[in-house]
Amino acid sequence: MTRRHSILTLGGAVGAAASGYVWSERRGLIRADLSPEAPSTLSPQLSSLLTYASLAPSGHNAQPWRVTVDRDHLCLGSDRARWLPMVDPHNRELALSMGAFLENLLIAAPCLGYRATFEVVGAGPSDDDLVTVALAPMTSTGQDALPPLRLRRTVRTGQLSQALSKPDAATLTSFFGPGAQYFAQDTREGRYLAEATIEANRAQARRNDAQAELASWMRLTTQDARAHRDGLTQESMEVPGFAGWYVRHFLGRDDLMSQSFRDQGVERVQQQVASCAGWLVVTSSDSSLISLLETGRKTERMWLAMRDRKIGIHSMTQVLEERPFCDEAPKQIGIAGPIQFILRVGYVTQYPEPVSLRRTVSAMLAR
Repeated sequence: MTRRHSILTLGGAVGAAASGYVWSERRGLIRADLSPEAPSTLSPQLSSLLTYASLAPSGHNAQPWRVTVDRDHLCLGSDRARWLPMVDPHNRELALSMGAFLENLLIAAPCLGYRATFEVVGAGPSDDDLVTVALAPMTSTGQDALPPLRLRRTVRTGQLSQALSKPDAATLTSFFGPGAQYFAQDTREGRYLAEATIEANRAQARRNDAQAELASWMRLTTQDARAHRDGLTQESMEVPGFAGWYVRHFLGRDDLMSQSFRDQGVERVQQQVASCAGWLVVTSSDSSLISLLETGRKTERMWLAMRDRKIGIHSMTQVLEERPFCDEAPKQIGIAGPIQFILRVGYVTQYPEPVSLRRTVSAMLAR
């Protein structure tokens, strides 16, 4: 084990001592201001609407959305520079993220004085334009729906192995009708998903193209984080305290391709899957753009609702990205429809605050 690898692995043990420093050093980088100065072409209300929409999850936190504004009409598309061709070659996960973006927008719109209606205009996830949204003025319904948008986050560590109550497990799947199943960690299916997730991560870590793509979205330094306002930081990856500080100041781009860094990533996955209540598997009727967007919307609604129940959500997609796991998983867990999400879920003692970076509204707008 290298000295660098040892420090990253042991960082959690000493992280508490340094965590205050790390937070103060990077305060202001954690999230975009939710009352931003609007671009000159947009009203403050519309700028706020797009900011809330952008709090949706996306692979590698690439934030692939691109928005064209024409008065009271929006066209939602994707930014090709933000595609992930090595792990998402068909833009399946991108379309799911766009569905979550759309859901956030539709939730926030009436709070900010808009009635929003949408139409899917793309034929597939790789089209430039995917959805158009028409906005009309209306009386605000109040701000109650906005805090959950601000507070949603991925919870990678701290999930408990305590079993979900029957009401909570039922609520988890209720957002999807027949399109989701929950498997407790101690079931045959749960054990398979845990082991397959570890092995799929190991397989992906061996792929130089996938590792290089991941490395390109790692924001190691405060300067990188400030310049890009996207990607994966030590905070969002939940590398705590001293370990996060060490990564920021001593790790270089070449280190992200090293075998020790890849091994450490797999070790973290092993620790994560060992601690959770179980797995939520979400399917769709087919893999069309409309179905993917709708599945993304439903998943975001579920995710937003789980904070009040202190249930953490962690999307672990590698089983769906790597062969043979993507081919064998449906048979192993007895699911017929196409699987779109595999979500690790579990209670948390305290739901953590959001930490992932977000781009400004100006950066989202089509040039």
